[in-house]
Parts: sequence; C-alpha cells; structure tokens
Amino acid sequence: MLHGLLASLLCASLAAPAGAVFMRTEMDKLDTEHLFDSEYFLDLLSFRQPLEWSWAWDAAPLGYRINGASLDRSDLWLDQEVKLPKRLNDWLAFDYRLENRGDKDLVEFHQWLAFDFGPWRGFGFGLVGEPTFDKQDADIGLRLRQAAGPATLRAGVLFPDFNFNERGTTGEAYARKPVTYTAGADLQTGTGRLSAALELDMPLIREVPASGRIYGYRRTRAALSWQRPSQGTTRGWRAAYAYEFKKEEDRFSPATLANLAAHRKVHIVEGAAEGAFNERDRWEAGALSMFRGGLTDTFLPGQKDARHKRWELQPYARWRRATRPWAVTETALFMSVGEDYRIFPGVGPDKRDSLVEAKLGLGVDFLPSKSGRIGFYGTFDLDDADRHIWDGGNVRAMFFF
Repeated sequence: MLHGLLASLLCASLAAPAGAVFMRTEMDKLDTEHLFDSEYFLDLLSFRQPLEWSWAWDAAPLGYRINGASLDRSDLWLDQEVKLPKRLNDWLAFDYRLENRGDKDLVEFHQWLAFDFGPWRGFGFGLVGEPTFDKQDADIGLRLRQAAGPATLRAGVLFPDFNFNERGTTGEAYARKPVTYTAGADLQTGTGRLSAALELDMPLIREVPASGRIYGYRRTRAALSWQRPSQGTTRGWRAAYAYEFKKEEDRFSPATLANLAAHRKVHIVEGAAEGAFNERDRWEAGALSMFRGGLTDTFLPGQKDARHKRWELQPYARWRRATRPWAVTETALFMSVGEDYRIFPGVGPDKRDSLVEAKLGLGVDFLPSKSGRIGFYGTFDLDDADRHIWDGGNVRAMFFF
C-alpha cells in the first residue's frame, strides 16, 4: 500500500500536460549531433534573454514574446510564445497557448487550446488539444490539478495524432500509437518557487509502407528549478537541472545505408543571480554546465558507428544600465570551456577536440511603455577576432496585454 501511495504521489507531483510531444518533423533528422559546432551551445546561451526578462514574463498573466537570432547564413534560432488564459466564470476557464521553437535539432510549432473546469476545494480538470487541418495530426488529452496551500500538483495524458490510423490521408500508420504522460508540482517558498516537471513520451512505432520504413521513437524529459525573482535592490537567483533521454530508430526493408539508430542523454545544471549595483545599474552572473552523451548505430557491417561525449562549462556575466527612462544598455561576456570527443569503435581514428570560446555581447532594450520592451543585440567572437569579429545578432521583444 505504501508503494502504491508513493507511486501515486510521484505521478501527481512531477509538469504541464501540453509541451514537447511527438511530431512528424522528428522523423526528418535522427542524428543531429554533427550539426552542433564548437560555438553552437554558447550561441544559444548568449542569445538567451536575461533573468530580468524571464521573471517579468512569468509574472504577467497575458503576453507575447519572441526571440530570433542568427545561427549562420541559413539558420535562424527562433523562440516565440503566446499565453492567453481567460476565466469565463467561477467554474470554467479557457486557455490558448502558442509555442514555436526552432534550432538545428528540431523545429516545433504548437497551438494548444484548453478548457479547465473548477476548482472545487482546490481540484480542477481540463481538456486540452491541438486541432489541425489534417485530422490525422490532431492531438487531444486530459489534465488534472490539485492546489493545497502553497503547493500545486498537476498531471496529464496527451494522445498525439490520436485518430491518425482512422483518418489518415497517406498509407502510413502507427503500429504502436504515441502517448505522452506529464506531471508537475509547484511549491511557493516565501518569495521563491520550487518547481518540478516530468514528460514521458512512450515508445511508438510508425510504419511508412511506400519506402519500406519502420520508425521508432521514445523520449523522457525531467526538470527541477528553484528561483526567487529580484525585487528592487533585493537580490534574486535561479538554480535548475534538466535531463533528456531520446532514442530514435529507422529500419528499411530491404536494408539500406539509411538504417540507423541514434540515442542521446543530456544533463544540464545551471545557476545564476541578479541584483542592483545602484538605481541605474544591475548585474547578472551565472554558469551553465552541460554533458551530452550518445550513440549512432548504423546496423550494417563495415559502416561507421559513433559514440559522442561532449561536456561544456559556460560562465557568463551581464551589466545592464538604464541610460534613459525608456532605454537600457547591456554589456555581457560569455565563455565556454570543454571537450567534444567522438569515438568510432573498431574503425577509428577517434577525434577529440578541446573547446575554448569567448564572446562579447552588446545590446540595447527600448521600453516604450510598462507593457512592452524590444531589444537589439549583437555578439562578437573574441577568441577568433582576427578572422571574423562579428558573430551574429538577435532581436527579442515582449509585450503584455
């Protein structure tokens, strides 16, 4: 009985039901590790919004934000989101969420609709889904919520492409249909918040008869964070851990060079603090530590299998200064040290690269009103300044309704 109770609490205590779920675009690229050059992950950190922006977004009930950054001559890193919740009466609420994220690993676009019922003594439930023109790609699910004092527990289940086999427009079908289980918890700790999240994309099998392809997929994501936003001269901080496991497999009949299996494990630990020097100047400093491990299996004798081991430590610091009531400048330094190790068992030679990167970030935020801000930023390559000093720019904006 105790084990059953603990299992129930775990399922109910670990993030939101609508999030990263299986999409058809997952099948386009199985092995993406070779796309991440020595600067890639530091680029993502240097383009990320400061804590001041993140905390303002978390505190706003309604809003839109976008962050677009140049990764290279052909790719744009894009992160945009809309949140529009609306309580209709004492027992019914509507919620619309747009999530669009794109990088060299995956491009995602979701429009989630939800109706939430309750709460009754802290308990509520909701229906969530993503309608699409092609009915085969529509998602539907259920989510639960229980509030008790400073704690809120959430759990949900989502069925991606839930009627694909019955209403498909191609000859493709799921031999094992996709299901995503989610759970989460938030705990208010004074002026701070402790959050935990879990997403389980259960194993699926998708058949593509036209090419003799059988595709398999599964993924697990987990996250834990503890943060306290800064308030005026009071220092704020954030600590977080994230984990991802992902496995994909392609098998063709008859066997071809495209037969491939790829899996990876990613661990990320980060910490940061933010505060004020004085009325005009604010600082932010932190570090991110990442470890990525993975395997690419070609299945065919004589073909190169590969193991990937990559770690990076990325310290950074920002100085933000209010030069006008409507303008804030930023000067930032981003650094990375680590190693990218690729092993080719039985074939060789192995390849081991040291990673040492440094970037300078300069930018300015314009604040036309309390309900909006727009930022223009550029990064400069300090470790390779003799060849190309310019290292890409980004534009970010955030508006509250």
